[in-house]
Amino acid sequence: MRKRLAQIALMGVLGLGVASLATAQQEPQPVVRLGNFIEVGNDVFMHIIGTADIRYVTIENADFDKRVRDRAHARTPSSTPTQDIESDSSWAELRLGAEFRYQKNLTAYILFEHQQIFDGNLIDDRSNSTNPGGTDVFGRAATTENPGFHIERYWIDYKFAGTPLRMRVGADQWNVDQAALVGDDDPRFALFGEFGNFDLMAAAVIQYESQRLGLENDNDTIYYTFSGGYNLKPHRFQFDVVYFRDRFQGADTFSPVTSTRTDFGSSMGFQGQKTDSVMLSGSWSGRMGPVRALVQGNIVTGTARGGTAGAPVGIPGGPVPGRDYSIFAGAVVAYAEADLGIVRPFAGLIYGTADGDPTDKKLHGFAPASWRDVTQITGTSWFSHLEKSSAFAARDYACPARIGATPVGPAPAGAPPRTAQNIGTAALGSAAGGAECNHSEANPFNQRLGASSHLGIVSTYSNPGTLVIPAGVKVFPLKGHEITGWYVYRRMMDTTLLEVAFAPELAGRTIGKTLYHEVGGYWMWTLNPYFDIRLTGSIGIPGGATKDIARLADCNATAGGVQSCDGDDLALKGEVRFRARF
Repeated sequence: MRKRLAQIALMGVLGLGVASLATAQQEPQPVVRLGNFIEVGNDVFMHIIGTADIRYVTIENADFDKRVRDRAHARTPSSTPTQDIESDSSWAELRLGAEFRYQKNLTAYILFEHQQIFDGNLIDDRSNSTNPGGTDVFGRAATTENPGFHIERYWIDYKFAGTPLRMRVGADQWNVDQAALVGDDDPRFALFGEFGNFDLMAAAVIQYESQRLGLENDNDTIYYTFSGGYNLKPHRFQFDVVYFRDRFQGADTFSPVTSTRTDFGSSMGFQGQKTDSVMLSGSWSGRMGPVRALVQGNIVTGTARGGTAGAPVGIPGGPVPGRDYSIFAGAVVAYAEADLGIVRPFAGLIYGTADGDPTDKKLHGFAPASWRDVTQITGTSWFSHLEKSSAFAARDYACPARIGATPVGPAPAGAPPRTAQNIGTAALGSAAGGAECNHSEANPFNQRLGASSHLGIVSTYSNPGTLVIPAGVKVFPLKGHEITGWYVYRRMMDTTLLEVAFAPELAGRTIGKTLYHEVGGYWMWTLNPYFDIRLTGSIGIPGGATKDIARLADCNATAGGVQSCDGDDLALKGEVRFRARF
């Protein structure tokens, strides 16, 4: 009997426990928030990232000439140059990701992205979405490359407890110097230290890996960044050192078709070439009364070695293999903005020295990197309002009148051979015509012009120099509304590289230095913290240099002789952006 009563009592206790548990599970649990983060475990917080950036774009005469049949840089809907500077289209940048935090010292981040042009056919994701087949009117086949939905950024950040040190590994969006001339979302390993008002940073960054070429050993481009800053609010002083060790441009590859090895892209040079360069930057930023300002000086020095393999593998016949070059160039970046309440006028300066002699062993043209790369200059608060200015650091206007044919006739005495690897083509675009003639996206320097002007080497440090002057005003008439207008002047500092390359065609004439002027602006309506609408427009006005270069092109190849282009038409661009961010 006692045993039976004990069993009944035990069953009763178990029943009460189960009922209690069921009741507890049905009761709502409190949600713990930390800003945009929600607690998903003990001390584990998660923030879901979702962005829809939808744009409608229209372009007219991006090459400054109505007589040239306009053509897009590429046929794939995932081509970002086509989306931004050479299409009338609707495209979208769609992102989905998450950020995680554990206690106070561990953060992880992962972000996916899909970006392409959309129309009624492409939205159905047909098998030919990015490869419609056939050739276009210019004889180009569609690309087969389709990045699709891909990882855009990923990183882990860890703060070592009880120390001033913090570590970040992965691909975050970063910049080294205050003007952000060196910065991207390249994968890196970085260490940070904070010591009161002082902060230090050191990192190793992977730009190009030889694995993508199917190679091992020393065929990479890896660069190293070091930075130190002193905060004396509202002022900051900073000194940065970046060492570029570029072996990818001269990687051990073989292309029997072309000595420029364009099958590996525009970042390739002559086989065997090497670059070891160092950029030193010193900067100040701060506020004095209503004016906030930035001043940064930059010096690039080092050595470069030309290609070591002869034609047809690498450099063409004539140049001495393995020719050594010394690098020395400088640049200045400055910006000032006055906060006068509703109105904020601003002005800036971008200056880079020029390489004026394509026959010597010195490279004096300033570029932020030894390869054609972007910067984060419009990703900072200093120049973010010039993000859509093609004259400043957006996608550059197309090569004037789509010039791309190799110059004819013999080279002047002592000048580089007149081949496809000459400045005539490398500096002024491919035969198909393309975007970014003078500078890369988010890079204000003319690092593309003249990159192949010296014997047996492709280097961004061989360019005609840069002078860019932006000025304008921001107006905040109502809460949530911003109207910004700008004028940008762009020129080359020394055109000798171009004049030597095109000496027979110029017949004693010179090339002007002013590339173009631009007038533009935008109105942005921020309806709430998560949604905004922006309407942008700009007018590109060709300068003397643009017209002179355009006249080297034949605007009617079907007729006898050369029918020179004019290159004097306005380049028009408009865009509407709808953006929701969570």
